[in-house]
Amino acid sequence: MVLFLYGSDTFRSKKKLQEIINRYHSKYKSGLNFCKIEGTPEGFEKLKERIETISMFKEKKLIIFKNVFSTPTYLQEKIEKYLIEKNIFKDENLILIFFEERGVQKPNRLFKLLIKKSFKKQEFKELPIWKLKIFIRKYWNCKIDDRAIEKLIFFCNSNLWEIDKELQKIIAFKKGERIEEKDVENLSQGKIDTNIFETTEAISRKNKKKALALIANHLEKGENEIRILSMMVFQFRNILKIKSLMEQKKNLTQIQKLSGLHPFIVKKTFPLVQNFSIEELKKIYKKLLELDFKIKTGRIEPKTGIEMFIAEL
Repeated sequence: MVLFLYGSDTFRSKKKLQEIINRYHSKYKSGLNFCKIEGTPEGFEKLKERIETISMFKEKKLIIFKNVFSTPTYLQEKIEKYLIEKNIFKDENLILIFFEERGVQKPNRLFKLLIKKSFKKQEFKELPIWKLKIFIRKYWNCKIDDRAIEKLIFFCNSNLWEIDKELQKIIAFKKGERIEEKDVENLSQGKIDTNIFETTEAISRKNKKKALALIANHLEKGENEIRILSMMVFQFRNILKIKSLMEQKKNLTQIQKLSGLHPFIVKKTFPLVQNFSIEELKKIYKKLLELDFKIKTGRIEPKTGIEMFIAEL
């Protein structure tokens, strides 16, 4: 039996792999027929040896073969040939997991074979924001506000490993109480994505050419359009919040306290506020929310919607 797990979201793929390992160990206690092997020429020889060695125990073998698609083409061709010749896909005494800690850029014959013949195959892509929110709430099973989740995603740049580290810390501190936006502000040390401030600044100055170029740069780096839009919504909400407090004649210290925003965000956002009236900000924020709804309901393509929003400023 062959399983194939791959994709850039290593948090979910490694959790899935660990689930399989845990189930195996709960059934087969000795652990002597379990091993992890790196996808190297030496590793391939070790893989063949472990597969072909007759076990002294009446246990299935569990072998994890890692990162094969970063090896030379000749080795991948040898692996493909071996799998077919030894009829590995139908071996009931073996569980062989091909585990790839990234996406496969150029699907080749080995990839197509694994997709076609594997008992189970699963690609772990980076989750769009709306799915990421659902996953966070379900996986950590804690009481947390939507705004708190949004801010955690923003601070941690959608990185589930960072989110896990920060959220575990917040959960321990709150001791079962509901996690609110201010808790993430006060307790999270996640990495804030500073690039979005430059993009928002270009939009706020109505420098459409620069804003579109920066959006294109985000996309070239592999960032998800939905995440970009979510960051824009988040940032303009902050600008509106700060502008409202400024109109109430609050100073910077008071704004930091009353807004509940991270001091870094207040510092970076404060200069942008001068470019808008409160009425303009309300209109922009409303347009962003409408665009978010249209994208999530499939009425417009994300990239097209973002570009149209910038063009209409």
